[in-house]
Amino acid sequence: MNLVNLLNEKGLDTLLVLNFEGSNKPTTRFISGFSGSFSGVIFSKDKRIIVTDSRYWEQVKLESEFDLVKFKGDKKFLDLIVELLKDIKAKKVGIEKDKTSAKVMEYLNNNLDGVEFIDVSQELLRLRAVKTDEEIELIRKAIHIAEEAFKKTLEIVKVGMTEKEFAAYLEYQIKMLGGDKFSFDTIVASGWRGSLPHGIASEKAIEKGEPVVVDWGAFYKGYASDLTRVFCIGEPSEEVKKVHSVVYKAQEKAIEIARASLTGAEIDLAAREHIKNEGYGGYFGHSLGHGIGLEVHEEPRLSYLNSEKLPANSVVTVEPGIYLPNKFGIRIEDDILLTESGCEVLSSLPRDIFIV
Repeated sequence: MNLVNLLNEKGLDTLLVLNFEGSNKPTTRFISGFSGSFSGVIFSKDKRIIVTDSRYWEQVKLESEFDLVKFKGDKKFLDLIVELLKDIKAKKVGIEKDKTSAKVMEYLNNNLDGVEFIDVSQELLRLRAVKTDEEIELIRKAIHIAEEAFKKTLEIVKVGMTEKEFAAYLEYQIKMLGGDKFSFDTIVASGWRGSLPHGIASEKAIEKGEPVVVDWGAFYKGYASDLTRVFCIGEPSEEVKKVHSVVYKAQEKAIEIARASLTGAEIDLAAREHIKNEGYGGYFGHSLGHGIGLEVHEEPRLSYLNSEKLPANSVVTVEPGIYLPNKFGIRIEDDILLTESGCEVLSSLPRDIFIV
């Protein structure tokens, strides 16, 4: 389904996307190509408009084929949006109510008599979940940058380096290799901190023999990657090796069955059942994965709560983990492309524990 089909299916004449200081950059970029932090996008069957201020007038010309309407500050921004919607005689307008404040919705309703606003939040998320060939190539590049940055960082890691120092060098390498930015605050969780699934890098020093969970990613031209690996300075314990092998096999089982037309719950279950059967069921609490694209967490979800069939050409993470409180944690995460016949693993780093 494309945007025009969405208009037809929902009986809409217009889509309106409001982006106040970065509040809705992903949808704005998806529809128009514009990556700035302040805009209004109006999309109808015969109109393609971007409204923004002088910070972005030149940028719009570089990034988008939409017509630019210049917001000059001589009136309220929303008043200009109202005028434009009246000019094109909009009557049924699709809007993301999940991304639009109640105050803004009240203003639009009070100033646009006879206009009905229809929530299309979920429909747009589903549209974004299905990637074009161009989007898939950008994600591949984002993955490659993240992988190369990780390998370069392993070359300089040593006992006594703090988690923050490791993260800083990794993030530096992402930029040096052409990444826009890192996908999120890099997780570096060594030793006992590995049992924190989202253990953001701390001042803790990395010690010899302890497993270090690294969860990181890169954005490239607006598209994200998301990976997790475990490394150890010196030989890990037998318990660490055992837990890692369980997680490794759980991920393998999920990837083996992963394909479009299965539900997120079915793929999640393949990994979860293996971990449970190995005696660690109580130590894997989060869902198996999520979509990636213009956001690092988006649709579709590999979750025991997701009973919807997954679309072909979506890119999702597969990230089982086991977290043993006050001891250590293990997680392995890769990015896969779902197809009708199976899946393609887009990431290529070895999944074994990296011994440095």
